[in-house]
Amino acid sequence: MSTLKLGDILRNGGSITDAELDHALDQQRGTNKFLGDVLLELGYASPTDIARALAVQLDIPFIELGDAYELRPDEVHLVPESVARRFCLVPIKKETASAVTVVMRDPLDIEALDTVRTQTGLEVIKAVSTEDRILAAIDKFYRADAYLEHDLKDIADLDAETAPLDGEEGRDADQLRIEANDAPVVRFVNLLLMQAVRDGASDIHFEPGERDVTVRLRIDGVLQEVTPPSKTLYPAIVTRVKILSNMDIAEHRLPLDGRFKFSAYKRVIDVRVSSLPEIHGEKLVLRILDRNSLKVDMTEIGFGQDMLQSFRRVLKLPNGIVLLTGPTGSGKTTTLYSALSFLRSPTQNIQTVEDPVEYQLNKINQMQVRALIDLTFANALRSILRQDPDIIMIGEIRDAETARIAMRASLTGHLVLSTLHTNDSPSAFWRLRDIGIEPYLIAATIKLVLSQRLVRVLCPECKEETRPDAELLNLLRPHREDVDQWTFYKGVGCTKCNRRGFKGRTGIFEYLEVGDGVRQMVIDNVGEVELRKGAQELGMEPLLVNGLHKVERGETTVTELLGVCPLGLG
Repeated sequence: MSTLKLGDILRNGGSITDAELDHALDQQRGTNKFLGDVLLELGYASPTDIARALAVQLDIPFIELGDAYELRPDEVHLVPESVARRFCLVPIKKETASAVTVVMRDPLDIEALDTVRTQTGLEVIKAVSTEDRILAAIDKFYRADAYLEHDLKDIADLDAETAPLDGEEGRDADQLRIEANDAPVVRFVNLLLMQAVRDGASDIHFEPGERDVTVRLRIDGVLQEVTPPSKTLYPAIVTRVKILSNMDIAEHRLPLDGRFKFSAYKRVIDVRVSSLPEIHGEKLVLRILDRNSLKVDMTEIGFGQDMLQSFRRVLKLPNGIVLLTGPTGSGKTTTLYSALSFLRSPTQNIQTVEDPVEYQLNKINQMQVRALIDLTFANALRSILRQDPDIIMIGEIRDAETARIAMRASLTGHLVLSTLHTNDSPSAFWRLRDIGIEPYLIAATIKLVLSQRLVRVLCPECKEETRPDAELLNLLRPHREDVDQWTFYKGVGCTKCNRRGFKGRTGIFEYLEVGDGVRQMVIDNVGEVELRKGAQELGMEPLLVNGLHKVERGETTVTELLGVCPLGLG
């Protein structure tokens, strides 16, 4: 152990000045605080500075527990999670049959050392790291899915005793139920669900082939294959999912729908299930609805500051219609829910009608349409208007009847939010005309049309500079003349992003606020091309141009942008 004091080590190393050390010592006097804690509170030193200085003082290793640092789960689990969290420590390597190296936030904690010795029966070799790094390692390795990939492969290798079947038609329902409750089947389904939640997947696809099964997870909008089960195990897996979803396990000829819930990482996950009969068996798609992954803060979904302020201003209007447009999977629901989260207040009665209700929001009244009993969007809206609403959210405007009721509601003092399936913002007016709505009614009620897409975000840990080819730059130059001066990036792939090069998604937007100029063009029934051109002259930024801002800032790639936003939308 060094004879130098912690403060001297930090000062000599240039981490703090003499004046900062003197001030920290003055603050420490009369308290039971460690000097390192005082320096952290004052902001004079970082946690890494303190940990490195402590390593020097005690003559022990400082361990940088980053993503590149390999830990073995079997060694980490020598100590229970409760002990690891209580003392902020993690075992990293069993050096010998009688000793283990433990990374600690406080290597001088005698109680922690004694507890680890008692739990493991091993001597402790001390190392030090920062609290945030240790807690991140605990979160990563003390999870139920630490062995997911290994376990899934083990289960996939199991050979069923029976020969592969051509289909399920001849199977006895009782036998299928018994097989569905077998340990390997239950374990495979559970592990796959946990892996989907862990990786942030939105969907799980089971796709049966003639002699094998493909299992894919949709992560950040892209399908990626994972370890599949054997074909002989697949009928029992289908039955297991059907049992969980309260679906008819004896019906294999018709499409079926169901849903169930399960618990993962101390939160409840909702799953919507759809089955589709195909020539080699039933195809299953499980939609994972994780409320914790839902971004209801509008600052997190990709708006620029000016657009965000403008959007919030429109949402504060007492009446009118706000439309979100874009294809399926473009993030419209997330933006709608973020808007509702912004609007909810003890003074407002907010009512939604959705198909289906994907996420449940506190202090918002949500209703699901039920076509089988004729509870359509239009019929639901008629009843909602008798419930004294202030704000109404309609999951989707699909027909003239729903559109007219929504427009009447906006004319009588309600703010209405809804979605429409169009490729861009100006097309929304033509879509409404196409289903039979009069131009004057459209112009009088629509306040804002927001078209959007989702693009994957480059992983900040592994992105590196690159240069697109000249042909691609030539395509972009008409939209941004300065593209030759940009710094472009690509994702290399690392442990942080599971070797994908991307981590998460963000929105790109086409924001068309309906002012007098746009309103007059709608009333004059101008053509779609002319309307788009006029909207751009009045300040509307096209989807492509909005996305190019994110490319310029190094948030995404040109290829990713053009994959969701063709040049024609620029």
